[in-house]
Amino acid sequence: MSTVEIAVRKVKKMSPRQAKELLGWLAAKRLPLSRPARNAKRKISRPGSMKELKAWHASVRGTTDWEPPRLPDDSVKTFRF
Repeated sequence: MSTVEIAVRKVKKMSPRQAKELLGWLAAKRLPLSRPARNAKRKISRPGSMKELKAWHASVRGTTDWEPPRLPDDSVKTFRF
């Protein structure tokens, strides 16, 4: 038997006065439903991080001799129309 089933059985056996007290207690313990979204902080801080990223990119642009790896000519098949 699950915890929910046990709780339902106990609530069914309560008197109306006990049920009202329980509802009042639950209402006092209830969490607020309007919580900020999880990613709200990220959206606020994103422009700052983008500015930092663009500044970093501008500072390192053209300062490296790295080139993306290329396939050797042997492994590339020639194509004819």
